[in-house]
Amino acid sequence: MQDQITEEIDLGDRFAPSPEVQTEDRKVYDYALDGLRGIAALWVAYAHIFFFNFKIDPAYHPTLPIGYFFNAAHGGVLIFFALSGYVIGLTNRLPFSQTNAIRYVLRRFIRLYPIYVLAIILGTLSYPVDTWKTIVGSFFFLQVAVSGLIQGNGVLWTLNYEVVYYLVFLAVWYFRPKVIPLMFCSLVIACVFPFIPAIPSIISGYAAGWIFWLFGLWLAWKKPRSEEIRKFPLVAYMLIFIATDKLSIVKTLLEALELTKLNLAQINITDFVYLPLCLLLFSALTQRRIPCVRWLNAIAIALPLAHTTYLLVIGQQYALFGGFHLALGIALWGWRSSPDIFHKFTFFGSISYGVYVLHMPIMNFMSYVPFFSGSVFSFIVRVLIWAGLTIGISYLLELKLQPIIKNWFQQKVLNHV
Repeated sequence: MQDQITEEIDLGDRFAPSPEVQTEDRKVYDYALDGLRGIAALWVAYAHIFFFNFKIDPAYHPTLPIGYFFNAAHGGVLIFFALSGYVIGLTNRLPFSQTNAIRYVLRRFIRLYPIYVLAIILGTLSYPVDTWKTIVGSFFFLQVAVSGLIQGNGVLWTLNYEVVYYLVFLAVWYFRPKVIPLMFCSLVIACVFPFIPAIPSIISGYAAGWIFWLFGLWLAWKKPRSEEIRKFPLVAYMLIFIATDKLSIVKTLLEALELTKLNLAQINITDFVYLPLCLLLFSALTQRRIPCVRWLNAIAIALPLAHTTYLLVIGQQYALFGGFHLALGIALWGWRSSPDIFHKFTFFGSISYGVYVLHMPIMNFMSYVPFFSGSVFSFIVRVLIWAGLTIGISYLLELKLQPIIKNWFQQKVLNHV
């Protein structure tokens, strides 16, 4: 067993596509993983319906904690990071060259920027309080790091992280660093820098999210697909992931150690509790084998189980929400399914970027409509209208307009690089 693990984790291995992966069919579409992307986008949008400062119904907001039952928004962001690294690994297997690097940057630009610009404009108009510095800085992806954040579209902070990772990938692609040292250095920066007040928190934040992004890249570049479809406790994984999101495990530990004044960014060391489940989910959905699966399974269950028990012992009743999902996940552990179960969410995955960056401004605009407001019924109707508008606009942008822009860009720009 130990020899197998050592063989699968080669300390001298570099970040470069392995020969087995290099020969894979690049046109194979990960429907299951796109379904996971759709679920992550729905998690974020769902959370903002119940926890966002601007109410979709200005005269009514649910008093029951309905939002807790499906909310794993922050974990969804980490899934997006790992997905991003995985997609970059799938689509960039050629050796580094100036031409390939330029084409890579241009493809990323045309994928992100058109809809991103619309998201900035709508966010600014839906809540017009931002300074020109914030607005202009956002157009250059400088939110969080340099300029302020568009108040009417708070989710755009993650695009700053994404662009940083896209650019740093160029160095990984060119220098082909060893896997273990790069991961270890990123981990040290993420874990040590928060204890140094003089260092901006965004540095450790980038490093923490970078580990999830690098895992996606490593999976796409180093682990070939399995020839046989294997089944996993995927429903249990998702339920325990939701439980983990609710429990704030590492945050409670830091509070117990009286380390509440650490210099933490939006993504930070507390998010590593999601990593075992991310590893398991991505391995299962992509059918790529990773080492230490039994240990990861044990850790994924043990962390939230120990934390839930502790919180209930000290009388923290909010742990019941996470405990419910955890107990249900453990009970369903024996139910193993193939990745096909995620295919039902593939449509949402195909429009997930639009849903992610547009759902907040649409919610803001709806909060300004004063009539038909103030009841459970009006709230439900408004949610349905908001969902219809968000999905409909995202569909038009992602599946109708974006392909036109991409084809034009391919013919006018990429074909001439």
